[in-house]
Amino acid sequence: MECVAEGRNQEARDEGSRPAAGRLRVLLIGHQFQVPTEGQAKAAALARFADIDLHVLAPALYREGEVRWRRPVPPVEPGYQFQVSPVGLPWGGPAKWYFQWYPKLAKTLSALRPDIIDVWEEPWNLLSAQICRLRDKLLPDAKIISETEQNIAKTLPPPFEWFRRFTLRKADFLIGRNAEALTVARSKGFRGPAAVVGNGVDTALFSPGEARKPELRGGERGFRIGYAGRLVEEKGLDVLVEAVASLPAPRTLVLSGQGPCLQKMLRLPFVQWAGKIPREELPAFYRGLDALVLPSRTTSSWKEQFGRVLVEAQACGIPVVGSSSGAIPEVIGEAGLVFPEGNAAYLAVALQRLRADSVLQRTFALKGRERACLHYGWDAIAAQMRQVYLSVVSRR
Repeated sequence: MECVAEGRNQEARDEGSRPAAGRLRVLLIGHQFQVPTEGQAKAAALARFADIDLHVLAPALYREGEVRWRRPVPPVEPGYQFQVSPVGLPWGGPAKWYFQWYPKLAKTLSALRPDIIDVWEEPWNLLSAQICRLRDKLLPDAKIISETEQNIAKTLPPPFEWFRRFTLRKADFLIGRNAEALTVARSKGFRGPAAVVGNGVDTALFSPGEARKPELRGGERGFRIGYAGRLVEEKGLDVLVEAVASLPAPRTLVLSGQGPCLQKMLRLPFVQWAGKIPREELPAFYRGLDALVLPSRTTSSWKEQFGRVLVEAQACGIPVVGSSSGAIPEVIGEAGLVFPEGNAAYLAVALQRLRADSVLQRTFALKGRERACLHYGWDAIAAQMRQVYLSVVSRR
């Protein structure tokens, strides 16, 4: 299955008016740009537009998921300018990474003089507030784009609520990773234009291929149901286990990831663990599945903000099933099945339906691949962001 979005995205590069002053100077800032498969893939796609002069600024140090320190991997022949910034307060105790700021940012902004500053950090990050303050002081004509995933309207402790309201008041455009994130931001004071732009996936890396089902110790083989991600309670793993346990044998639940739920799940005879697989090796994991499930369950402080594994599996041509938590239904669209979160019986019905219907499996494989390419491939994401950039500068 070829990615049908590629030709359309090339057309998007060639059409549309270019900024009158020449190439648009865009500065991308965020910790995601440390990583080749995340922010750097987005930057590479944006840099292919002839009317964008792209500069990327990544932190020298970042605490990833409270698990390990991460340093940037410099891109090879990126097609854009890549710069690493020293970081003030990379770790702020219970505040996690939201106290980070860039001590040399004023110098960087003065040297680059960007038309647009695209901040891929939550608006309550001290860095977001710092960027807004320096923009007002040094580059009042530059436009700020703020990006957010937060889809629960909770009040943050001081000073983070202040940072968020300040950033949202200063931002010229808001990108939400899901529709609810835009609603939350408006409830916190944002009044400007906004759009939903999802997370991206490398549709060349995550692609259909020969199904490789690695030999696992024990288990029942049969219908292979997969889960990838954090092995924590809010991901609804108890619901997943209950649903799979109710399916007729043979069936196997294959896990990738780490977390406190792992050992308890491994006591069950139909559960197997493939280890914590690096993202670049996940395509082989997905291709060995008959279905991927994301059974997330909403809590008082969290609900699913996107569900990147769904798009990755879809791009590999694997049928997906997700709960109704947060952004999952809008990410899956018509290319998979959705069940009421927390309801193991409905999940079991969805899985059995897939298991019994090879035509439905093939339909979702084709639709999922097409949806991933059209909406979430990095070329598609870059085309959406370019349109945002052009709309912002046209409002000057």
